[in-house]
Amino acid sequence: MKVIRGIRPDLLPASVVTLGMFDGVHRGHQALLQTCRTQAAQVHLPAVALTYEPHPSVILRPDHPIALLTTMPEKLEHLARWGMDVVVIPEFTLEFSQLPADRFLHEVLVAALHPQVVVAGYRTTFGHAREGTAAVLRDAGVALGFAVDIVEPIEVAGGPVSSTRIRQALEAGEIALATELLGYRYQLSGLVTHGDGRGHQIGVPTANLTTPPEKLIPADGVYAVEASAPGVTRRAVMNIGKRPTFNRPYSLEVHLLDYHADLYGQPLTVTFLARLRETRPFDSQESLLAQIRADIALARAIV
Repeated sequence: MKVIRGIRPDLLPASVVTLGMFDGVHRGHQALLQTCRTQAAQVHLPAVALTYEPHPSVILRPDHPIALLTTMPEKLEHLARWGMDVVVIPEFTLEFSQLPADRFLHEVLVAALHPQVVVAGYRTTFGHAREGTAAVLRDAGVALGFAVDIVEPIEVAGGPVSSTRIRQALEAGEIALATELLGYRYQLSGLVTHGDGRGHQIGVPTANLTTPPEKLIPADGVYAVEASAPGVTRRAVMNIGKRPTFNRPYSLEVHLLDYHADLYGQPLTVTFLARLRETRPFDSQESLLAQIRADIALARAIV
């Protein structure tokens, strides 16, 4: 898959394009990508995903940017997995956000990518103040000479799949729902950094995970996860949040089952399987250890 950053005329002589933020590359996005890939194969043209960096909220709401379901490297991995030949990433700036919908269509879509087909979601928006809609896109296709394929919503668990629903599910600790909406298990990736060594002191060593600041962290709690580092994959128990028993600050701590080697400085990815419980204080170290043993037993048992 080829990644092109920035936008300029004649990037591609012809293409089939789908456009959007694709945060999470969830089941709704997957329907767009599958349709784009199928349409592209039929006319023997590259399947192109047009997305943006950074997320518009970083520019338009800098004090309250949206936490991302996928960082750009994660998003690109998913887009490659779904068969995109090219990903084009214009820089989302304040100036870019002020492009009227007609200029977006002419200068970004048509002049750069020369689409024969544009695949979009039923709620697609583009251009300044989101004035571009699916209806606007259909009319533009007639005027500018490209076909438009609007993909209907994917309904899951009583409603359409959306990045917003997935964020809400993760922020509530609803891992099963998030998994169903995403079509895969949610992951966090980062580096193992030094913590305060408390886990080693009580006989349950943990890897302290540091993740990209823009990445969404699920609700505080204790989770069954799968942890993968170079050369090792293990079932694990993860604690997200403060450690109230020891009055310690917020952290992401992962205890890999049946593994005792040093992971400091190594990349680590955790895949969420289930939420086991909320975090809570214990009246003694012994009662905490008893609960940790119960958490480990439950994490082992989860299929």
